[in-house]
Amino acid sequence: MKQENLEKLFATARRAGGEGPPAIPAGFAESVLRQQRRRVQENRAFFRASILSIATALVILGAVLGINFETSNTSGLDDQESTVEMAYALWDSVGN
Repeated sequence: MKQENLEKLFATARRAGGEGPPAIPAGFAESVLRQQRRRVQENRAFFRASILSIATALVILGAVLGINFETSNTSGLDDQESTVEMAYALWDSVGN
């Protein structure tokens, strides 16, 4: 609940209570305030859990990409060496 909505709700409750017998039950304001605080706590917990899950996903993604990057770099070096060796073997077999 937004603060503006709570103020309107309390103003309406005060007007209704001042005209005659109270139309709202006792403890109404306290229960509304408790509900609002509970929702704020739930929203904070949800936000923290969301940030934690996003951070975890980014760490996992970074680890996976880092592993793939390492394997592609090492296999690329092996390919270059074998190509150079093949070129020397072909060059030497020609007679030079």
